[in-house]
Amino acid sequence: MEMIEKKMTDKTFTVYFIRHGLTFQNLCREYQGSVLNYDILPESAMLINQREARGASPLISSLWVSPLRRARHTAELYFPGKEYNIMPELLEREFGRWDGMTYDDLKDDGLYQEFLNTFGKVTPPGGEPYDQFETRLNAVIGRIENTARTSPERFPLALVFHGGPILYLSSRLIPENEQFWRYAPPGAGGLKLELALDPLRAVAVEELFTDDIPVERTPFYLDYKKPR
Repeated sequence: MEMIEKKMTDKTFTVYFIRHGLTFQNLCREYQGSVLNYDILPESAMLINQREARGASPLISSLWVSPLRRARHTAELYFPGKEYNIMPELLEREFGRWDGMTYDDLKDDGLYQEFLNTFGKVTPPGGEPYDQFETRLNAVIGRIENTARTSPERFPLALVFHGGPILYLSSRLIPENEQFWRYAPPGAGGLKLELALDPLRAVAVEELFTDDIPVERTPFYLDYKKPR
């Protein structure tokens, strides 16, 4: 586990950020917001099943999940039979007219370049404004902190949700000079964080599921060409 501080002197709370398995839209490298509600690929489901069968799924007390099908299915595969709370605050950001488009489709769009250069602070056409996205994810941080203060028995806690929100939350909780600041997880991948209070922050972080090959590093993904 990477130590962000030399030692953890405070009580810590274990939280897992897990991204949903890959969908066909991910395979096509397309933007996929909160309106597009597709399931995960069989190849990604198989990888998750293999991890769960060999005991790689974390042991948790509580589970919070995005309402979207790709997140719910992933949570049910990693944690079979575990009750979970559906949290709309964990939804992916909606990309509006950019939904279903790729970097190559958008690279000549000036607004899109500004979106990239500002870490997403530009609103996609018809998409979710950044301030709304930020506000609802800050509410997730607040809920984690409140749970740590009032119900510590609910930890370890796992959140199963989306790449964009994980990128944002890791930028808020992990110091900027650390390895996993603004972490972009592979499909069905994620982080284990040890969080301390006052202020809520990560004092240790490690990557999950590093003993196998993510779908993104297989020929299935690398060589895939979307049918025209």
